[in-house]
Amino acid sequence: LHSHSPKYLSSGINAEYGGANAMLKFLWLLALATLVRSDDPPPPGDEDQTNEEFLSSLFGDLFKMPGTTVTDGLTTDDLTLAECKGADIYNTEEAVAEIDTEEEYLCAFIAYQINKDKDYGIGQYTDEAEATRRYPYFKKCVQDVNKWNSESENTVFEVNFFCDMTEEERGVYSSAHTGGGDRQEGFGLGSAAGDDTSSEKPPNSVILQLFAEKFKMPSPSVAGGLTTDGLTLADCVDPALYDSEEVLEEMDEEEEYLCAFVAFQINKVDGEGLPHYSNEAEATKRYPLFKECVDYVKGLNTETDMTEFGVNFFCDMTTEEKRPYSSGDYEHYGEFGLGSGYDGGASETDAAEMHTTSYIILTAALANVFIVF
Repeated sequence: LHSHSPKYLSSGINAEYGGANAMLKFLWLLALATLVRSDDPPPPGDEDQTNEEFLSSLFGDLFKMPGTTVTDGLTTDDLTLAECKGADIYNTEEAVAEIDTEEEYLCAFIAYQINKDKDYGIGQYTDEAEATRRYPYFKKCVQDVNKWNSESENTVFEVNFFCDMTEEERGVYSSAHTGGGDRQEGFGLGSAAGDDTSSEKPPNSVILQLFAEKFKMPSPSVAGGLTTDGLTLADCVDPALYDSEEVLEEMDEEEEYLCAFVAFQINKVDGEGLPHYSNEAEATKRYPLFKECVDYVKGLNTETDMTEFGVNFFCDMTTEEKRPYSSGDYEHYGEFGLGSGYDGGASETDAAEMHTTSYIILTAALANVFIVF
């Protein structure tokens, strides 16, 4: 019987049968009271299901077991499947930190599949082969999340829908905000097909996961007390936040500096300047250098109309780290991605000389090296 049965019966019987209807209601209530008072044990709940019952239930259709070649030989016989369905197995920092044994990884992987959202990431797996391919990605993601959480005191990373993706599959999402793709709909998250998602933005947890290897947050002690909670990280991935004179002129709030610093890290180019930071301590060391550089570049741009100075890969370096560039060969300075501000030949200065001179001035200025021309 369903709890709405009396209401349904009442609405379907004519008024002349009101007495019969009242009797039905009485019998229904009596049956409920009898069930409540019964000394018999309640029917077995989900937690008491055998593996066979679990597999034959709705849950059994929501996950696939990976092959034993990637699970250290474990199968469903080694798990209590009814304990492997709740998202609470993996969706908090504390829960993830407890995942250590192969049984725990595999149980969390089953729960991860069961709790997939159809609007996010990879859909339900179609067969064992796909589960076998995805399981190692999931394990590494859990290990990475634990590692990142252990390295940061101010940022919490989590297991989310990226955790069973390849790098190429994640790249589709990240390229939307780093100039490499056409998915400009807020990463396509949380919307049904056909919905307008142009105004949606992914939560900070998604950005942290997606770009975890590309940026680290500095300590609040050097960022005016700000943490990721003080930013909308989806707005902090575009190089346009720092790559023009006009944008730099407007930068004066701590949130703007910090957001630009996040984008500066995300958009680092391999082989140019310093690599991506390895931990929060390094980001804490580099952030004040970046802020000082931004302010210095702003000052330089107010002092000259011939050359536009810009934020580039020097901006998180110490004086000693910049110095080798100031004494090197400037012939191929363009490889460093530096703008020159050349005015198209309007001045009498030759283009090549103008470019080279601008580069030397910029290098010298940022490296605090005095050069006389």
